[in-house]
Amino acid sequence: MSVHIFWEDETKQIIRQIYDMTWTWGEYLAAFEKIRQIASEVDCPIGMVSELDNIKNVPPNAILYGARGIRSLPSNIILTVMVTPSGLAHSLLKLILTAGQFENITTAKSVEDAHRLITAKKQR
Repeated sequence: MSVHIFWEDETKQIIRQIYDMTWTWGEYLAAFEKIRQIASEVDCPIGMVSELDNIKNVPPNAILYGARGIRSLPSNIILTVMVTPSGLAHSLLKLILTAGQFENITTAKSVEDAHRLITAKKQR
């Protein structure tokens, strides 16, 4: 699979999602099924860090599929942070997040920034 999903550590506080350079929408949707599965292992608020560093391009229909995946996230994921240094990716993500009016998803330029954002959200 070109989208990898796993717990960041044994405390099961953050799900990590890492995209390879190329992937399909089928792999993307399967990854969201796995996210729902592993998030159901805990009943506490958790975060998710999605790393998009190595993506070279996005398959067609990004807004449709991106919104579908985001809407399927389990309710115990209180914040998803999309991490990418790419200005183009940030622009596309902003378009998807604005169009879908998604409130518990944001972007960051580093995993460290993502962790800070998730920690701050949990402390509210």
